[in-house]
Amino acid sequence: MNNSFDFKRFGLVVAYDRKRYFRNFGITLIVWISVPIMFWVSSLVFGFELPVEVRESIIFFVVAMTLMSAPSRVYGKANLPREGVSFAMLPATSLEKFFNMFLYCSIITPVVALLGSWLVDSLMTLLPFGGFKEFSMMDDFLRNISFGDFMMLIVSLTTASWAVSSIFMLGNMVFKRRKAAKTFAWFLLIVFSISMILQLFQFWNAFGMWITETSYNLNQRFLPWLYSAVQMIIAIVFYVLTYRKIKTQKY
Repeated sequence: MNNSFDFKRFGLVVAYDRKRYFRNFGITLIVWISVPIMFWVSSLVFGFELPVEVRESIIFFVVAMTLMSAPSRVYGKANLPREGVSFAMLPATSLEKFFNMFLYCSIITPVVALLGSWLVDSLMTLLPFGGFKEFSMMDDFLRNISFGDFMMLIVSLTTASWAVSSIFMLGNMVFKRRKAAKTFAWFLLIVFSISMILQLFQFWNAFGMWITETSYNLNQRFLPWLYSAVQMIIAIVFYVLTYRKIKTQKY
């Protein structure tokens, strides 16, 4: 029973958590989505134009911050001795609870944050004043991108968001207090470790090992997929650990 999955039962849990999602995370989500307004006001007050590249970085920053904060805001009480009893008593299996958490934290949150912040940015761009002169996400790179590169971009963004989300989902189920802050510290350690490993490849390349013009061109096409594969492996590992923590959680 604990490993079974029933779509009808899962749908009931999704509907139940929809209220908790908007009640616990709705205002926070709106605040993060509204971040572009703050930069637009700054550009209006100080009279400068904000480049499209900077605004796109702001949008992805918003997505990252919502991914990091969603688990602790929505499911912050799931592993607490007293408050977590309601989560434990939900009429659903551990597998259904995990996929429900995955749905809200890893799919709905980044999609809403990305589309919401981009929509706010676009609305500010439509105004005849302020420092937003061009629409973000509409630069030459995206207009002229090939289908293969576009798919690579989608895969890269998806695996990156899932890797981040999976880490913070596990941290939410492991830590009792200051969940986001403690998880962020571990997240920085993981990023640093991965960066060092990937830098090792660049180090060897810099010294000319395994270097030919052909291998260089292959690396240019292969590395983005390698990064996505690493991110996907990280996501799978932490999602599995999260599921195991939900299944074995003691109250």
